Amino acid sequence: MPSSAMKKSIWALLIAAVVAALVVVCLPILASTQIVRDSVAQQLSAWSGYRIRLDDAPQIRVWPSFSAVLNDVVLSDWNADGAPVMEAERVEIDLSALAALRGKVVFTKIRLVRPVLRLDDTDGVMRVPTIPNWGKLAQSVEAARELLAADPAAPDKSALPSDSFATVEVEDGRVIALNGANKPPFLSGLTGTFNWPALNRAATLSAKGIWHGESLSVDASTDEPLFLLAGGKTALSLSLKSAPLTLSFKGEADLVDNAFINGTLESSAPSLQRVLEWTLLEDWPGSTIKAAKLRSTVIGDAKRVKFEATAFSLGDSSATGVFDVAFNDPRPTISGTLAFNALDLGALLKTLAPEPDTPAQAVAASWAHDLNFDLRLSATQATAGSVSMNDVAATAQVRDGLVSLDISDATAFGGMLQLGVRLDNVEGRDHAELRIAAENIDGGLMGEKLHFTAFMPKAKGSFSVFLKGHGETLNQVLETSDGSISASFGKGSIVGLNLETFREHNDKGSFFPLQDIADGELPIEGADLKATLAGGIAWIDTAEARLSTGEKITIGGLVPFAGRGIALSGSIMPPQTPASGETAAEEHSQDQGPRETFFVGGSWNAPFIAPFLIE
Repeated sequence: MPSSAMKKSIWALLIAAVVAALVVVCLPILASTQIVRDSVAQQLSAWSGYRIRLDDAPQIRVWPSFSAVLNDVVLSDWNADGAPVMEAERVEIDLSALAALRGKVVFTKIRLVRPVLRLDDTDGVMRVPTIPNWGKLAQSVEAARELLAADPAAPDKSALPSDSFATVEVEDGRVIALNGANKPPFLSGLTGTFNWPALNRAATLSAKGIWHGESLSVDASTDEPLFLLAGGKTALSLSLKSAPLTLSFKGEADLVDNAFINGTLESSAPSLQRVLEWTLLEDWPGSTIKAAKLRSTVIGDAKRVKFEATAFSLGDSSATGVFDVAFNDPRPTISGTLAFNALDLGALLKTLAPEPDTPAQAVAASWAHDLNFDLRLSATQATAGSVSMNDVAATAQVRDGLVSLDISDATAFGGMLQLGVRLDNVEGRDHAELRIAAENIDGGLMGEKLHFTAFMPKAKGSFSVFLKGHGETLNQVLETSDGSISASFGKGSIVGLNLETFREHNDKGSFFPLQDIADGELPIEGADLKATLAGGIAWIDTAEARLSTGEKITIGGLVPFAGRGIALSGSIMPPQTPASGETAAEEHSQDQGPRETFFVGGSWNAPFIAPFLIE
């Protein structure tokens, strides 16, 4: 028995050796036949649906692997005379040896060396040209589409085509526009691997390239690639890595027609400004460079995408909330609610309405104006320049070029603050509108924060400002502004006024600079101001300060914004002392006349005072 088993083993080894020898002998013969040579190009055409043109017949190699080499390969549409869809300097194809023995050509790996892929950019969006519908790949996609139509919720996966599909490798590829002879490549230095063992199995993609001058890598995978290509909702994992931006998505997607996504999106950037400059290929207005991160659950289609459970950070600011992006109108609209721990309102306004400093930045500014915003914002803390605010509730809107930022409620300077800014362009002219309302604020604290302490009452009070004008800069808006200003403050003092020094100079009867009396504080029981703005000139209707001595200082005149000049007249009224037996009404109506009158003129930077009358 042992002898018989040994004989059988020996015979098995001999048979295997003979078969191997026959394969080694026959394979070169089979591989060198014209049938195999012709079938390589035919199979490429059968899979892609494109016409294949070669400069010569494929070169068949047997060692170290059974393969074919094609030089100067061109793929083009059968019915088009335009530029080829793809060209490759060389295509190296690994073939199945066993299939070759049966007279068939089966690809196991395709390697494209220095290929050039041309995308259709007819409407400004780069798209892969439509694959001819008679190719095996297109027919397989159509079969998957029919399965989806029969049962969209649970298509029959077992009925999918199961043909083997080769692994595709790319070396030093480029992607250009179909009619982009004078345009730079859309993508260059493309190297990667697309692994799809069979049409009914999962597929993975790993690629690297250069886009807009930055190296990036992309990794993607899907369990059902045919359903994805056919317009079905399929599990998809995608990640993108580059120096300016990293991004990942995991969920399900439909990339055809209206498209659909539902999953988790994460992204981060060392500089949001750098991302904008990288994607737009233009300098972005402003110099603030801040890191940004986003994590959100996204769900939507080509008409609207919702970002739910969103966590967003920009520099030291972070926010949570929900928002969506709608594409129903020519201008996409971003709307939602975001709650910040800290918010830079100045940076927000520049983002909504960037002002281009150079012609190149005008493209970035126009990009911002091509979006509509409708955001409800809240912030524990917010800043606007040197001004700090707490518990802020605001609305930011951009609609067809009209920009508005409204703070409906905020705590600032120890009181309540409301603010509204509107920017618009009417008939080619920029218009601006500003509204401010403050109640029970600390005037001294406000003057300190705004670096405007001179003549600002150090007292609790309220004020309102409304102005509107036109121009591209704040100075131009002020110089054309109409509106009103009113203020009322309680007991305190006015910084920058020394009444004793004023009287010493005034008694001399000659004019003197205002700076000479700016070394003190004037105690007051209260102060009121009302002014009307017209054509860039502030007309003082009422301006008075009631002194603790019972005296009253009144001022009237005008202050033009253009030229920064001053033309004011003032007086110091003595205390009201009623005669014996007079009523309070009689006291109030009594006019004892001014004790001192004076004129304030010159410029904002160097005003002077000239006495009128001393009684």
